[in-house]
Amino acid sequence: MTALDFRARVPVFDANIGVGHCHDRPSPFADVAGLRAEMQRHGVERGLIYHLQGEAISAIEGNEALRAWQGDGLVPQWVAGPSADSLAQLSALRATGEVRSVRLHNTQAGRVPFADWIYGELLAWLAAERIPLWLSLADTPVAEIMGTLRRFPDVQVVLLGAHYVDSLALRPLLRALPQAALELSRFENLGGIEALIGEFGVERFLYGSYYPRYAMGPMLFYLHHLAIDDDALAALTAGNLERILGGAA
Repeated sequence: MTALDFRARVPVFDANIGVGHCHDRPSPFADVAGLRAEMQRHGVERGLIYHLQGEAISAIEGNEALRAWQGDGLVPQWVAGPSADSLAQLSALRATGEVRSVRLHNTQAGRVPFADWIYGELLAWLAAERIPLWLSLADTPVAEIMGTLRRFPDVQVVLLGAHYVDSLALRPLLRALPQAALELSRFENLGGIEALIGEFGVERFLYGSYYPRYAMGPMLFYLHHLAIDDDALAALTAGNLERILGGAA
């Protein structure tokens, strides 16, 4: 019988953690200490963090608020919005060596389609700077993702929050976007992850919790019970994210 007292047995670097209060919901933790306690409860050593305020309200203000959350195993991820001011902020942060990855804001909440005629300048900059982009399948229509990213094949993208309702679209998406990786926070299909790894290789998948939208532990627990060896598990839980972030000069 599987024990319910679970801790990770390999290094864990969570690829998808939101911090801070948002306009419509308070954060379950008020500070770095609270977040670190939740991470340690599951054996999560490091986390890639973005500010929730930047996701749906203001990328610029969210990025400014993120500074209070850095350090102690927490790696900042900066949010991009559709405005020229947002790109100017990211460019300034990049000049100081602070930008290793960028996350697109919630396009559906902002009612701004993910189209090249809106985000083309941002995507061209990311490609030129070799900065990976995090992009939520839960918050951006998959047809827009496919149509726009095919015009920017040099952008390394990490697709977030794939659900079983996205199953029919995932394989065509991953085939059409060979630079894309898939974060697994919501992909709960029984046997589905092993099947994807068998087709595309373990290097295109990584663990993220999407905390606090979802709990930190369930997907990590699930990954530990896949029919894979510990080398592949460690790639999913930390190694692939380290490689993707390392690609940002």
